Amino acid sequence: METSSTKPKLLGASITSTSEGIDRISYLPDEILHNVLSSLYIFDVVQLSILSKRWNYICRAMPYLHFDIIRFGNERVKRLWDRQLAEQVKDFINWVLISRCATNTRLVRFKICSSNFFDKVAIFRWIRVITKRNVQELVLSFRLAEPFELPYCVATCESLRVLKLQLSGDMLKLPNHLGFCQLQLLHLLEVELSNEHLMSCLFSTCPLLEKLILGDCTFGTMTVLDIASTSLVYVYIVNYANNGLSYSNCNVKISCPNLKVLKYGAPMAKDIIIENLFPIEVVHIFFFDVRNPLKEIGMLTYKMIKNVPSTSALKLCMVSVRGVYRMAHEVRNSPVVFYKLKSLKLTVVIDEACMQAMILLLKHSPNLEVLNLFSDENFGWDENWKLHDPSESIVCLKSHLKLIQLTGFKYEENEMELLRFFLKNARVLEKLIIIWADFADISKKASEVVLKYPKTSSHTVVTFLDVNPKPKRFYRHNII
Repeated sequence: METSSTKPKLLGASITSTSEGIDRISYLPDEILHNVLSSLYIFDVVQLSILSKRWNYICRAMPYLHFDIIRFGNERVKRLWDRQLAEQVKDFINWVLISRCATNTRLVRFKICSSNFFDKVAIFRWIRVITKRNVQELVLSFRLAEPFELPYCVATCESLRVLKLQLSGDMLKLPNHLGFCQLQLLHLLEVELSNEHLMSCLFSTCPLLEKLILGDCTFGTMTVLDIASTSLVYVYIVNYANNGLSYSNCNVKISCPNLKVLKYGAPMAKDIIIENLFPIEVVHIFFFDVRNPLKEIGMLTYKMIKNVPSTSALKLCMVSVRGVYRMAHEVRNSPVVFYKLKSLKLTVVIDEACMQAMILLLKHSPNLEVLNLFSDENFGWDENWKLHDPSESIVCLKSHLKLIQLTGFKYEENEMELLRFFLKNARVLEKLIIIWADFADISKKASEVVLKYPKTSSHTVVTFLDVNPKPKRFYRHNII
């Protein structure tokens, strides 16, 4: 490792000490001090080492090494990054890692976020050093502008429990031999997955892997993303970037017999195959950047939810709800009853299509207790269409539905009709929460109108909230 025998000049401000008063902090247990220091920049932690022998030991034995160069540069460095500055930071990192080699303390977490400031040789050298220190959590965020070959020492690191990798779109290449015998969390962000066989092996051969997050990842030439694991309990596939083409050419297959949470928020894949999700509890489906016909969306949505009948919490985006409406005939002919479903969240337009799909889901969820509707822009509905045929029974409205939350309502006729419907038919309803949209001038009047509606349940408490919704933001699952 390139370094000098003297401590490199630090980029942070100098620290002054005082002899006044009693120093109680220095005598706290090592573990507590390390936890406190873990939230600081490593540059500031090293500055503390000059205070005393005690603080020098605390800093040298620090089990959390966070080199967040990006944040530190934005907040502290008052100059543009150049080659000279990058070399100074590189020397500092080398010095910290070498000074740590004199201790036998295990590394709890090593994080380096550096964009394209450092070359591959330096990054690989640092990774080899920290894997020898029995690191438990490894967070890497950089951009090489070339494929990143995961070092063999990472794949075989027996102490590694958490691996978070952000590559800014670079391709990830895996070694042929995969160990990860202790890995529990794998989070890949902005990574191009390349080898479907090795990726499948990565998921299936990690005996303790419980949580998998794929954020803004692309599939390159892969034709199938096969997630098969007996240990996974949480899978989140999210991609709000414009990568529809990558998804449309790839099948996503999920076969995890112990999975409890499945969240899919991405463009529609060519096909989504769900198998063996017997104990599933939470299912979220959000199709982003969808250009497929509604019939096709509905077929895929219905196929997915049909394979998770034991879920207790279901969340659907508006396009999947409208897709279910297009599949209404097939749903009625081949019904699936969600006996364990307790919570249903839908993003909807208050029109015939979404409301008929909602009614259909309510009919097949006899034990539903919580309904949450987020109302998007409304397009109106046919005045001749009725919300519900009174001759058809909706069991959950009669005996189980206790809480309804309606968000984004705008005092429009169809929304008020929906409110009348719930107050009239929800016989055991305890709470009706109405969060008006950004229309403070009408919310008071609208609330007074709602309070005059007849209620079947004498226990219903109606609550009105004026909440200005936050600006819609595309999801960013950042690991740094």
